[in-house]
Parts: sequence; C-alpha cells; structure tokens
Amino acid sequence: MKIENPFRAQSPYLVAEQTRHARMIDAVTRAGMYISIPLDLVVIPALILAYSPQMAIVTVLCLAIFPACLLAQHLVKRGHTDAAAWFSIMCGLIILFLNTQLVEGLSPFLVPGFLLIIIAANLFLPSPYPYAVATAASGLYLLERLVQTKAYTVAQVNPITGDVFLTTATILAFIFVAFLNQLITGDLRRALDDATHNLQEANRRLAKASEMKSQFTARTSHELRTPLSSIIAFTDLALRDSYGPLAPKLRDALTYVFNSSRHLKDIINDLLDLSKIEAGQLQMVDEIVSLPKLVEAVVGIAAPIAAEKGLRWSIAVTPDMPFEFRGDKSRLEQILLNLTGNALKYTEEGSVSLSIDRTGGDRWRMEVRDTGLGIPEDQFEAIFEAYRQLEGTASPSKVKGTGLGLAITRHLVRLMDGTIKVESTLGKGSTFTVELPLKLNGSAA
Repeated sequence: MKIENPFRAQSPYLVAEQTRHARMIDAVTRAGMYISIPLDLVVIPALILAYSPQMAIVTVLCLAIFPACLLAQHLVKRGHTDAAAWFSIMCGLIILFLNTQLVEGLSPFLVPGFLLIIIAANLFLPSPYPYAVATAASGLYLLERLVQTKAYTVAQVNPITGDVFLTTATILAFIFVAFLNQLITGDLRRALDDATHNLQEANRRLAKASEMKSQFTARTSHELRTPLSSIIAFTDLALRDSYGPLAPKLRDALTYVFNSSRHLKDIINDLLDLSKIEAGQLQMVDEIVSLPKLVEAVVGIAAPIAAEKGLRWSIAVTPDMPFEFRGDKSRLEQILLNLTGNALKYTEEGSVSLSIDRTGGDRWRMEVRDTGLGIPEDQFEAIFEAYRQLEGTASPSKVKGTGLGLAITRHLVRLMDGTIKVESTLGKGSTFTVELPLKLNGSAA
C-alpha cells in the first residue's frame, strides 16, 4: 500500500492556484499565436522591401513567437506550469528587447511592451517571482538607455514602413491588454460562480442535515417523554405513600430518581423546543395572561431553591403593571424560570431579585438581578448560543447545565418581538433584562 508523504501533500488552495495559472498560461499563449500572425504579415513584406541581416533577425524572432507559444502550451499540458511561465516570459523579454534595438524607430515601444510582460508575469507566477521579472525588465531597459549612442548597425526601413510596424505593434499591444483584462475578469467571475455554487450546495446540505437533526430530536424527545412521564408519576405516587409506607433508604432513593427524572424531562423539553425553533415550527399563543398567577408560578419554584442555598430572594411588581394582558402564558413562564433558575444556580451567596415594571404605554420589562460571579464581557454573546457553557467562571457548586436555557430564552423573546440584554461585572453579579410589547386585554389597565 502506497502511503503519501504528508510533507509533500498540497493544500486544495495550492492545487486550485496551480490550475488557475495553467489555465491563464494556456489562454495567453493561444492569444500570442493569434497575435503573431498579423505581426508576421507586416514583418515579412518589410524584409522583402528592405533586406538586411538585422531585418532578417527581426523576422526570425517574430516568426519564432508561434512555435514558442506552442512549446509553452506543450509544457502546460505536461504539468510543467512554472517552466512554461518562465519560458514564455523570458522569450517575450528577449524578443521585445532585440526587435526594438534592431529596427530603427521601434524603441518607443519598449517600455509599454515591458509593462505588458510584467502584467502577464503577475498572472503566471506566484509572489515574489513577478518582482524578478520586473527587475530583469528594468535591467534591459537600463541597457537600452546605455546604448543610446547606436554604436551598432540597425535595420534601415523607409519611414512609412517603420511607422506601420510601430503602429501595428501598438495596436496589437492594445488588443493584448484588453484580452488580459477580459481574462482576469472572466477568471474572477468563474471563481465567484464556483464559490457561489459551492456555498449554495453547502447551505443546501446544511439545511437538510439541520432538518434531519430537528426531526430526529423531535421524534426521539417525544418517544422519551412518554415513559419518563410514567416514571415521574409512579415515583411521585410512591413518595406520597400511595403504595404503603416506605423505608427511609428506599424513600431517599426514590426521591433521587424523582428529581433526576424531572431534570431529565426538563432537558428533553429544552431539546424539543430548540428543534421546533430551528425548524420554524414554534408558534406563539395569544391568550390572556394573569400577572399574579405568572408571579406565583415563578415564586413557587424559585423561593424554595433560594431558601435551600441561603440566598435572599425578592420580587417586585410596579403598580402600573396591569393584572391581565395578552401573550403566551407558558412561554413567558418559561422565560422567567430560565432566567431566575440560572441566577439561583450560579449564585452562591448574596441575593437574587426579580422586578417587573412598565416602560411606557406599550412595553413592559422583566429584570433578573443576582450577586453571582459575573460574566466576562467577551462572553456576553456566547452565553446565548446553544450548547455553550460559560468558560472559566463556573460556580463553586459545580452545577452544570446543557447550555440551552438562554439560547431558547433569546429565541422566545425574539418571537415575541422583544429584546434581551445582559449587564455583568465579574465578582459582583449579572443583570438580565427582557423587554416585550405590552398587549392590553380590552380595557384592563
């Protein structure tokens, strides 16, 4: 079995870059072959009209563009992308430099021609090699400036022929610049289309996986709740001595089973709620909410926990709050129990308080304040994410949760067109504030 050397493995990004470079070189060399044809149609008549050894060299160099491009394409097809890039760039530099030096009046084309080759080098070669090409072009340009004395013999052509030669080369350079621009934008567009398609496919797969997960969670939760409810009901009956007196050890064991079962049922309910929220199937109920009963439900659960931990527990409702308003009673109770439950769970000494007041004619506010360890500011957003636990500031009681309570609470608040925010200071405590629209029940005030 052949084992790939991990130190020679290429990243997908590097493979994609090499493929892009190969595609660029192939396209540019193909265009170079097409451009060499009109250039040869100008050079060959010029050689016939004004033959000289210098003009013969120029003609041979121009004719060599076509096979040079063919050789570069062959190297690309064989997988030698870098070799093809260097070969085509060096051929371009040499052919351009020699031709501009051998034909009188063609030297003005040297600088824009070199700039065109440097642009092509940026397409063909990875960094920092284009700087090497620019350095080589600079050296050749400096050499051209040093030999301005024309100590060597150049091809003498009539002014009309020279002007045609220079004009043709300039027009072909314009065409080549336009082609490079089209090649760059086309490649970027293609890469963007590929990335968009891949992103859409990934989103589709994620959506399908999320839907399957939500369906699995909902079905599994439903199947677990039925036998669990039976365990809770029969354990509660046993603890009430419905089946006769219990021995102290058996009562302690059943009490542990009862509490653990209720805790497990709460977790299952949270999972079911989260799956409904993610699937967009959780609907808010519009019903009459009794504020005294809502407060009573919270006090009935929170007060015993606070007493057991030796915490001061208080609740305050301002007189301007109506006794009745419209909303989802069970979800409002769930929000309050999640917030007060977290405050009591992670506060070891001091107090936990709940205040409910009106913040205007059409809004009301619930505020849960504790004197716990506090929350780091950089984790204010993380605590509202599903399955996320507060890092580095766990309560000394070692009480752990599922990380679903605050995530579900934020979703419920948003479904009610409300807002939730947290303020906290390490070592002093935290305050969670929920603000919701106040929908009055008829003329109640």
